[in-house]
Amino acid sequence: MAQSGPAPSFPVFEVSAQTPGRIEVGVQMGVLVDSSRALTRQQVMSSAQPWQTISRQSPNFGFTDDAYWFRFQIDNQGAQEARRLVELPKPYIDDVQLYHYAGGQLKTSYALGDEKPFAQRPVRHPSFIMPLTLAPGANLIYIRLASTGTIEAPFRIWDLVQFHEAGNDESLIQGAVIGILLIMIVYNLFVFFSTRDVDYLYYICFVASFLLFYFTMTGYTFAYVWPRAIRWNSFAISTFISSATLFACLFARSFLKLRSFSMPAFYLLRVLTTASALMLVLTFVLPYNVTVRIGAILGALASVIALTVGYWRWWRGARFARFYCLAWTAVLIGIGILSASKFGLIPFNAWTNHAPQIGIVLLVVLLSFTLADRINTDRSLRVNAQAVALAHERKARASQEALIRGKEEANRQLEQRVKARTTELNNTLDQLQVANDRLQLLSTTDGLTQLSNRAFFDNALATEHRRACRLKSSLSLILFDIDHFKQINDTHGHPGGDACLRALANLMRARIHRTGDVLARYGGEEFVILLIDSGPQDSMALAERFRADIEKLLVEFDGGPIRFTASFGVACGIPDGHNSPQDFLASADKALYQAKRDGRNCVRSAAVASGAT
Repeated sequence: MAQSGPAPSFPVFEVSAQTPGRIEVGVQMGVLVDSSRALTRQQVMSSAQPWQTISRQSPNFGFTDDAYWFRFQIDNQGAQEARRLVELPKPYIDDVQLYHYAGGQLKTSYALGDEKPFAQRPVRHPSFIMPLTLAPGANLIYIRLASTGTIEAPFRIWDLVQFHEAGNDESLIQGAVIGILLIMIVYNLFVFFSTRDVDYLYYICFVASFLLFYFTMTGYTFAYVWPRAIRWNSFAISTFISSATLFACLFARSFLKLRSFSMPAFYLLRVLTTASALMLVLTFVLPYNVTVRIGAILGALASVIALTVGYWRWWRGARFARFYCLAWTAVLIGIGILSASKFGLIPFNAWTNHAPQIGIVLLVVLLSFTLADRINTDRSLRVNAQAVALAHERKARASQEALIRGKEEANRQLEQRVKARTTELNNTLDQLQVANDRLQLLSTTDGLTQLSNRAFFDNALATEHRRACRLKSSLSLILFDIDHFKQINDTHGHPGGDACLRALANLMRARIHRTGDVLARYGGEEFVILLIDSGPQDSMALAERFRADIEKLLVEFDGGPIRFTASFGVACGIPDGHNSPQDFLASADKALYQAKRDGRNCVRSAAVASGAT
C-alpha cells in the first residue's frame, strides 16, 4: 500500500568510493499511481502531483492495471562523474522508462520492456540494466512501470565491478540449477525408454515445463533462447504455467493410481487436467493478464490437491507416496513463497527470489526417489509373493515329487515354446522393419517417375531454407512444367503422357549431380529443382540448358515420336528471416506463369517476395 500525505522529498542515496557496491532502493522512494496510464513526464514532475510514500514491506504491487511512477535521488559525493547501474531484476515488466536529471537538465533516458526487442537494451542481461553517468551532487531519477501482469519495483544501484561479480555468482547458480534439471531430465528419459513407464514421461514433461517457466520469468530465455520472439515472450509464462500444471495433474493421477484408489479424486484431477489443457490452448488467444491469473490459480489448486491426495494415499498405507508428498511439499512451499512475493505479501529478497529454484531442485530429486521407491516397493511385493509361493512349492514337493517332475517337464516344454515364439517374433519384427523401410521410401517417392515427391521436396526446402538463412547463402528454385501437356494426353492418351513424364524425369535425373540439390515431381506435369549455393546467373543458365535439352528430347511411343517443350520459372535469393520457403515457391510460380504468358518454351525469373514478419 502507499499512504497519502504531503509530497515527500526525494529519498537520497549517497554514492562514493566508500559506499557499498550494491544499494537496495527497496521502499525508500516516492510513488505516484497513474490510474489513467496517461501522465507525461512533464506532468509527473509538476509540484502539484500527489506523490506518496510506500508503506508496504516491499515495493511489490501485485496484479494491477495502473501505471506507477517512482522517484529517488542519487547523491554523487565525489568531485568527478561516477558511473553506476540501476537494475530492475524483474524482466517481465511490459514498459520500463527511466529519466535521469542533473542540474535541472535531462542527462539520460531509457525506454525498455519485455515487449520491445531484446537487442535494444543498453546492457545484454536478463534483467533491465540502465547505465547512468552521475554528475557530482544531486541526480534525480524518475522511473515509470506499466504491465499487464504484476508491478514489482525492487530497484538496485550497482557499482560496475560489484555488478559483474554478482552476475557471475548468479550465473553460476542458474547454471547449476539448469545442469541439475537437465541431468535429471536426460537420466529419467533413458529410464523411460527402458521401462516405458508413462509416469516417467509425465515427470519429464513437468520438470521441463517448470524449467522453461522459471527461466522465462527470470528473463534468461528471452535473453539467450528467443530474443526476437517478442509476441511469444509476452505470453510464454502463462503457457508454461499451464503446461506444468497439466503434466503435474497427469503425473499425480497416474502415479498415485487414483482410478483404483478413489474415483472422486480421479475425476477431480481429470477436471483439473482438462482445465489446464484448455488453458494451455487459450494462452495463445486470450490476453496475458487473464491467462496468467487463471493459470496461477489452476497451478496453486493443482498443487494443493495433488499434495492432499498424496498424503491421503500415504495415510492409507501406500509407502511409495512418502517421497511424493515430501517433493510436492517442497515445490508448494517454493511456489507459495513466489506467489506471496508476486502479490506483495512478503518482501523480495534472495530467499524469495531463489525459493522456486530450491523447491524445484528438491522436487526433481525427491520425485526421482519417489519413482525409484515405487519400483523397489513393487519389487518387494513381487519378492514376497515369490517367497510365499516358494514355501508352498517346497511343501508340495515333499509330498508330490511326481507332480513336481511333471511341472518341471512342463516348464521345459514351455521354455522351448517361448524360445520358438521369441525367434518367430524376432523374424516378424525384422520383416516389419524391412516393410517399414519400404513404406518410408514409397512415401517420399513419386510412383510414376521415381523422383522425389512433393512431401519430400517441401521438407527439403524447409530444411535448406533454414540452413541458408543461418549461413547467409543463396538458394534457388527452378519450377517448370511441360507445355500443352493436355494436348499430349488428348492426342496420345494418358499412357503417352506418362511416357513423356518418365522420359523427362530420366533426362533431368542424369543432370542433377550436386549433393544437396533436389529434383522432384511437384504435381501433374510440374517439376521443381532445389539448388543450394547457386546464384541467379548460374540458376538461369542451368534452366536455359535444361530447356534446350527438353526441346531436343524425342520420346518414342506407340511406334511414333513425341516432342514437347517446357516453360521455366526461376527464383533465387538469400533467406534473411523476412521471407519463407513459400515465398520462394510463389516467386518461382510467378516466373513460370510469366514464361507461359510470353509464349512458353522459355525461362523467366522473379524476385523472391518477403513474407509477413
